[in-house]
Amino acid sequence: MELNNLYNFKNPIKHFINIDNVNFPHDIANFSTSNLCWTVPINISIRKFDNTHRTLKMPNMLNFKRALLCYDTMPHFRTIKDVDPIHKRLSANIETGDFSTGEYDNQLEEDFERLSVYDNLIRLDIKDFYNRLYTHNLDFGGLQESFLTNLNAGRTAGLILGNYLSLYFAEMYLGKVSLEIQSKIVESGIECDFSYDFYFYCNEGDNESLVEIFENVLQDHELERNSKIEIWTYGSFNNYNMIARYWKKVMAHCNIRFKSDSENNKMYFVNQIVYRMSQLADEKLRKTFVNNFFKTEYFKDLDLDKFQIKNYDYHQLCFIFKSSPEVLLYTINKFNNMSRFDKSKIEKFLTVRYMESLKHPYHEEQLYYYFALKTLGYDSTLNHASDDAIKSRNQLLISYYLKDDFFNSSQINTLKRFKDEKYWFQNYHLILYVSDMRVNLNISIEEYLIPKKACDTPARPQKATYLNFYERNINSGIALIKEICDVNDEVENYLDLKIHEAREAYESECNDDEDIDFDI
Repeated sequence: MELNNLYNFKNPIKHFINIDNVNFPHDIANFSTSNLCWTVPINISIRKFDNTHRTLKMPNMLNFKRALLCYDTMPHFRTIKDVDPIHKRLSANIETGDFSTGEYDNQLEEDFERLSVYDNLIRLDIKDFYNRLYTHNLDFGGLQESFLTNLNAGRTAGLILGNYLSLYFAEMYLGKVSLEIQSKIVESGIECDFSYDFYFYCNEGDNESLVEIFENVLQDHELERNSKIEIWTYGSFNNYNMIARYWKKVMAHCNIRFKSDSENNKMYFVNQIVYRMSQLADEKLRKTFVNNFFKTEYFKDLDLDKFQIKNYDYHQLCFIFKSSPEVLLYTINKFNNMSRFDKSKIEKFLTVRYMESLKHPYHEEQLYYYFALKTLGYDSTLNHASDDAIKSRNQLLISYYLKDDFFNSSQINTLKRFKDEKYWFQNYHLILYVSDMRVNLNISIEEYLIPKKACDTPARPQKATYLNFYERNINSGIALIKEICDVNDEVENYLDLKIHEAREAYESECNDDEDIDFDI
């Protein structure tokens, strides 16, 4: 499971992908640059909170595995926060493929403590940071840079976003930048505390000077400040950060009304979530609130068979799902197993929202709706949308359609025209699941999967490396996506790990015997 988490760190699309099951060459740790070549990553579009999108890039898995074996001995590789423990806000947990539970609350408490001392908090950001990093400016500790650049078609300008290797090198670089900022602040004589992502706690009269220091240090590194400057006081920051308190209010409100010996409890928590969402300031907070509520131990352990479900509960649930489709990952299987749940009451909602999602470049949301429809058994809806699925250019979704045999022969022929290397992920599954593509397997692999650069250098063994790798895995029937039932299991395992992590974080800070709901 660790390789999946490193390959796709933090974003929930990691629950759908399975490269832990891939057969890698037994001697891959000994591969030199002559065995591998530049490869093109695939693009996954993710919705940002301002309804624009950012692009995650999934690298060639063979190249990623080799790069990982090269760099995982570097300092603090598995403990990124140790790069700069004073200024770094959050640390990564490779076991969960996420940032560590409990640290957000700890950081928030420190934010309030600092804001009670200083006039304000200035929050700054680096514009397009990953794309502006040059690999020749990174510290590889004497190791070869090319194993990293091979993940991004040989480019030295920019790191691809989405995997742990890029996060590690970016954080190592930010650690260097933060130390320079700290040095400049000390030289200036300004009284200030700061952490990154860049939070400066200072007095109002020093605001402009701190922004100037930040900009000057970035300029020395050929970086640029994002134009947006956020300034918070204790009061405004307190009003904005209401999420944790809202979780507890929802739970307390519902627990008062819940009777453990009854099967006629009402689903007050749904109504309370909708109400609390309306009290939050922006979309980012609302999504964070609902996503994390449904990841709590409270909801995970809730016995839904002890609840009635009314008509208004269905439309409120649909409102929650529409506000944050990610919630479907954590809830739909649980609701589907609820004896009184009438899935037909959300069929139209899921159908309409899925069809609408295919019109927009938010690939992860398309996967969430696919996951829900497949879990509930609405294959006809998915089948009906097959043309739109192709137009979405969502290679993960197209791979699921291939696996589930939702494409007709005409649509398969359309997919066969996408031979560019940037379609390697869906083409892997095209060959895996379409029988005539495997009649002459080596020819299909050469035509659809071998990196272009390997074909351009026939004197090297690169072409044979990729050919043998793909041939072995396709002949073994290994998919790079999980079965939907396995996605459910993976999500359950992820939630269990997060809850366990939350328990450990709590117990390390408090020896009280008081019962607590462990929130993520």
